[in-house]
Amino acid sequence: IDSSHPSIRALSRELAGDAPENDWEKVRQIYDVVRDKVRYQEGPIRDASDALKAGVGDCEDMTSLFVALCRNTGIPARMVWIPGHCYPEFYLEPKDAKPERGELAGTWYPCQAAGTEQFGGMLEARPVLQKGDRFRVPEQRTPVRYVAEFFRCDRQGSKAPRVEFIRKPV
Repeated sequence: IDSSHPSIRALSRELAGDAPENDWEKVRQIYDVVRDKVRYQEGPIRDASDALKAGVGDCEDMTSLFVALCRNTGIPARMVWIPGHCYPEFYLEPKDAKPERGELAGTWYPCQAAGTEQFGGMLEARPVLQKGDRFRVPEQRTPVRYVAEFFRCDRQGSKAPRVEFIRKPV
């Protein structure tokens, strides 16, 4: 996610100028801006800055832009990957929480960057595959946004190995 791109930083500064004091409202402002500036359109994967410039992007592009803008505002955010889709989550802490007393320090809230408007909660039945956007895997030199299923083996004999990927709740 190219949070440090000049166009992303410029939009973050613009938003900071009219930002509400309440963090929930700040995130809502970012959410509305992403949905206003980028129209959903399937296509090749773009960086957040490219989606902003083009004014179009798919769920991954719109989620990346939302995450980049939140991070530039000082609000933790991450990508959530589900089968065939992704969406962002943002993290807010209550102002009066006292973690040293065991009180809840904060909560991750989901929202739907692309598709039906859903902010702060999601009606989603598909299982979560991963959360995050910067994974290091041995087969890649640079971090990747998503770790896909991967299998490698030395072939023995004339038959191809039978492979089955199983996903189950843990």
